[in-house]
This record gives sequence, C-alpha cells and structure tokens, in this order.
Amino acid sequence: MEALEEAVRAPQTTGDAVTAETWDGRDVSFPPLRPSEDTSAPPVEAAEAAQEAESRGALTALSTSSAPTAPTAPAGLPATVTQARKGPAAQILAVTGARGGLGVSVLLLHLAWALSRAGRRVAMMDLYPAGGLDLLCGETVLTGLRWADLPAEESAFRPGHLVGALPVWHAMPVLTADVRGGPSSCADAVLEAMRTEHDVVLVDLPRGAPPPPGARVLLVTGLDLRSAVAAESVAPRLRGPHPSNASPAADPGSPSPVWLVVRRSGEDVVPEDLELITGCPVLGHVPTDRVLTKRLALGEDPVRARSATRRAASALARELLARVLVAEPPQPVPTAAGGAPQPAGGRVRVQERGSRSWSR
Repeated sequence: MEALEEAVRAPQTTGDAVTAETWDGRDVSFPPLRPSEDTSAPPVEAAEAAQEAESRGALTALSTSSAPTAPTAPAGLPATVTQARKGPAAQILAVTGARGGLGVSVLLLHLAWALSRAGRRVAMMDLYPAGGLDLLCGETVLTGLRWADLPAEESAFRPGHLVGALPVWHAMPVLTADVRGGPSSCADAVLEAMRTEHDVVLVDLPRGAPPPPGARVLLVTGLDLRSAVAAESVAPRLRGPHPSNASPAADPGSPSPVWLVVRRSGEDVVPEDLELITGCPVLGHVPTDRVLTKRLALGEDPVRARSATRRAASALARELLARVLVAEPPQPVPTAAGGAPQPAGGRVRVQERGSRSWSR
C-alpha cells in the first residue's frame, strides 16, 4: 500500500511530457498544464490521481485526460476557461512613464492597493525584461513562479491553476521577471488567464513599448521640459494607429485611451500645456514623496503606512473607476430565425473574447 501511495504522489511520465498533479511551492519549475495530444493517463491512474488531489484540498487536477480539449488554441480553450468567467473579461490598465525616475512602478503598486480596497479583484503583470516589481513590495520575499518558469510554447492556461501558482502581495497575484529573463511568447495566454480571474489587470509597461490591444494607458510625466518633450513623443505610439484611438483634438466626442498622471516635479510647464502638447487629458496628480523614498530605501512595504502617495493613489483610483475603468455596455441578445432569444449573457461574450489573442 505504501508503494502504491508513493507511485500516485510521483509525477506521471509519458514520453517526453511530465504531468504533475499539484504545485507544492517548493519547486519553481512549471509543469505543463495540458497533456500531449496522443497521450492520456489510464482511467485507474487518473481516478487515483484525482482522489489524491481532492484529499490535498485541490479544486481539480492539472491533467485534463478525463476531458480532452482540442489541440488547437486559442479556439480550443478548455471548457473550464469558459465556465470560469461569470461576466466580461477584466479590463487592462497599462502604466508607463515618459522618462525614467518618475516612480511608475511604485505608483502601480499603490493603484493596485487602492483598487483592491475599492472591492476590485486586481492582478499585476511586469513586462520589464529584468523585472523588479517584486523588489518594491517590501522585505517579504514573494515566492512563486516567474516569467522564466512558464512554458513559452503554451497557448492557453487554466486560469485558476496559473494564478494560484503566482507570488501574492496583499492578496494580489504578481507576475514579474528575474535574472533568467522576462516575458516570452506565452504572454498573451497569461494575460487572458489573468483577465478571467480578475476585474482589473495592471501592466507595468516599459517605456516605448506598445501596450496590449484594448488596454487603457496611464502615462506618468513631470512638469519639467524634459518630461513634456518625452511625453509628446511617447503618447502617439501609445495610442496606436487604430482610428478608434484617435486624439481627442481630432474628435472631441471620442475618449482617448491614454490619460496623463502628472508628478509635481519641475516648473517648466503646467498641466494645461501638457494636455495641448500630448492631446491626452490629465487624470490626476502625484506628489514627490520623500518620506516614501526613504521607506523604499529601507526595504519597507510602500503601502504599509499612510503617505502622500497613498492618498493621491486613492484619489486617482476613484477617477479611474469613474472615467477609465467603466463597465462595457451590455450587448443585445441575439435571436433565432423564429424570434426565440438565444442564450446569451456572459458565456456567449466569453467565447467570442476567448478566441482573440493580442489582436483585434
């Protein structure tokens, strides 16, 4: 009996693929989340593995041998991906800076904390090649998967299992990089999985990098001439070439996908000048917080105590919820030829969204 239990706990090896039943947090190697197309676990072993996973408190086993999915992705997403969503997918908010030294990553952490306090389910994704977002979270070492632990060839993830294996900061999952490397070709699948499990996904966007399609963008800039010139150059690239992302100056009735957050540093220009130069409205202001800078130098949690930045982030979060992160209007219910309404709602929209991957 002891030998049988050891065999159940050991990973199942089939060919070159290794399927682990649960991730125990001690090994950072990421197991494949789907079996190979031509292999499946025997029914007896699958039943024993499911019973073992249930006894450990897992919701489901990582293996999908009992309910195989189509080999193509993302059109063949597992059924659990569609069933997990109760409504529209999460909105993406990318935060970037016009230049370095403006505290973009620190602001992102404060925004995540403020949105979480407002009742939103928030996740964070660091797209910098060398990472660093986890180093700002405080003295506590965040244990979990990094970008280098994810399989680059994976095109679809089980959202619950992926999110559950990520580092957590104030009950919010964080995906960042380390010395082994940054985001890979599976970034679109990771973002889709995060959107399934959360209301808002905050993306720490490198300067000059294009944001994910459909993302709202916060561009942090200062009041000095250097920041103004950089913001003028970066803003058009963040808006993108799509006609729907035109500047408000071209069509005052259409909202811009890029908003400015002004850090009160410098006196060369005023916020009104920044709006004219960039064509983007100013959403809020962030002070230069020297007290917070000292706390970060000591390795403290940036949101542990009250600060001017935390108050400003709370006010900015209220503006985001009122003007930027606005719920999408409901789509009309399709009807059949005979006039009978078809089952619509969240699940139909989820299936349509799930077939998209970083392109619109």
